[in-house]
Amino acid sequence: MTERDEYGRDPSVQMMRKVFSCMEATYTDLLEQSKVSFFDSRLGQVRETARDLFDRTWSLASGKGLGPVEEVTARLYAYCLSWALGMAGIEVPGETLPHDKDLEALIREALP
Repeated sequence: MTERDEYGRDPSVQMMRKVFSCMEATYTDLLEQSKVSFFDSRLGQVRETARDLFDRTWSLASGKGLGPVEEVTARLYAYCLSWALGMAGIEVPGETLPHDKDLEALIREALP
């Protein structure tokens, strides 16, 4: 008996898979460019901090027409992750971040 991936045909599921793929690629790129080991003990807290900030900023970004969802999500997550890495004492080279004043403003708005 062959199981079919019924969810995989759903356009919203396909979009979310692309979004998560972009976020994962962003995470990998930032760690590599920052020369941080994937086994660094600080990364658990960094991911949690980045996720919390991303959750706050995503709600602010949605509906603002900042570009294709996959691209905006990856750029926004890059900013959130970079901020979280900085809070953990890990320096992220400035040239690794996308330069997007709209997203930078959203991050500032979401920070406590």
